[in-house]
Amino acid sequence: MQTGLLTSQGVMAVVEAPTPSVTGPGQVLVRNLVSTICGSDVHVVYDSPVTDTHRPGYPGHESVGVVVESSDAAFAVDDLVLAVPNLLHAGGFASYQLLPSSLVIPLPPGTDPATAVLAQQLGTTVFAMKRFWPGAGEGTAVVLGAGPVGLCFTWLCRSAGFENVIVSDLHQHRLDLATAMGATLGVLAERDAVVDAVHEVAPDGARLVVEAAGKNVTRVQAVHCVAVDGRIGMFGMPEGAEMTLPFETLFRRKPTVEFCWDAQAEPAHPSFREAWDAIRTGRIDPTPLLPRLFPLPELPAALEAARNAVPGHVKFGVRFD
Repeated sequence: MQTGLLTSQGVMAVVEAPTPSVTGPGQVLVRNLVSTICGSDVHVVYDSPVTDTHRPGYPGHESVGVVVESSDAAFAVDDLVLAVPNLLHAGGFASYQLLPSSLVIPLPPGTDPATAVLAQQLGTTVFAMKRFWPGAGEGTAVVLGAGPVGLCFTWLCRSAGFENVIVSDLHQHRLDLATAMGATLGVLAERDAVVDAVHEVAPDGARLVVEAAGKNVTRVQAVHCVAVDGRIGMFGMPEGAEMTLPFETLFRRKPTVEFCWDAQAEPAHPSFREAWDAIRTGRIDPTPLLPRLFPLPELPAALEAARNAVPGHVKFGVRFD
């Protein structure tokens, strides 16, 4: 099979590798149809040292495919599934991946794979929102970063009932998409423009601030945007092991600060199922998130497009022709 293989920091090669097979109970072998790139994949490929040989297809973990072999009676050959693996099992950047059957979710026949795959990333934000803001929204919410994750949080904040949803990003084309997802104000991330914009709209600060960019600067901005007794949701993957926070401001504003990752560990995956239901029923319009798909041999180019926020799309991935 063809597969992406992370050979060194920043280098993803496309090579041939043996096709895996079912070797025990509770497994499914999936032939991938589409796999998309998560912001965490960009961090892993470009920012993390490679200390040993990774499995084929790593770190891809957002994919839709067809079951070709199964040792679980709940899944039959030709079943369409959404894969939701953790990084221990991530192998989405390969033609085939072997997964525990507990890490795939059935999809209806005839579902468009490029649309259904969005339920993976949306599901991670649904899971996070349960921690960040478990009730009805009120006042102002801020989303720092308008990549795919930030756009999902934008929709979730508006759906929760926040009157104002302010979104900041480095790229105007992403802010335009944020407006389509429900943002009431988009702010180009020039210095601390978003902090000023938030306090113009909400002089006392935002009730909820979601950090969705994974940058130290946006984590600092989150502290300066939040209201006293507000909430900060830290979702973006850290860009380094350490950072400096404005602790005096954080202490005085005494927000609740929540961190969230590993939605894949949620028993029975209700957040991913809720995300798929929102897409299936039209509660969310997935159009702004639909990915640009490269053929698998062009996986390195797809990763570069995701890394550089190439205009025209906000989500990128690969297809398996």
